[in-house]
Amino acid sequence: MNNQLEITLIDNIKESGVKDTVNMVGDFDIFCQLLNIETPMDFLHLFDDLEQVQSKERKDWTLFRYKPNNNFMIYDTKNESVYIDYDEIWSFLRSNFELNIQETQGLTKEWLDKVYNLRGVTTHG
Repeated sequence: MNNQLEITLIDNIKESGVKDTVNMVGDFDIFCQLLNIETPMDFLHLFDDLEQVQSKERKDWTLFRYKPNNNFMIYDTKNESVYIDYDEIWSFLRSNFELNIQETQGLTKEWLDKVYNLRGVTTHG
């Protein structure tokens, strides 16, 4: 595997998003091949380094993003819910890994617990 290619693809995800990166390489299977993604959790680990920022508009929201105005997730502390970007994460889990809603919620909850120390949250796409 070309490490430089992986770095370029990760940088492209951070700049343009997953959807554009998948389109750039051709399709989701090629994308997974190039980034050594074998499981849905491998896919989620692409987002282990999101910046966490307090929302200026909503005091009970924590934003997860790579750049301003492009949130991959919003954590609503008041409702203990995490809203995950449908187009960039949720739909890829559902369609490409053939997960149902319960499986997607379970997987994202496990990931948020391990990576961001968020426990007891409900996830939504």
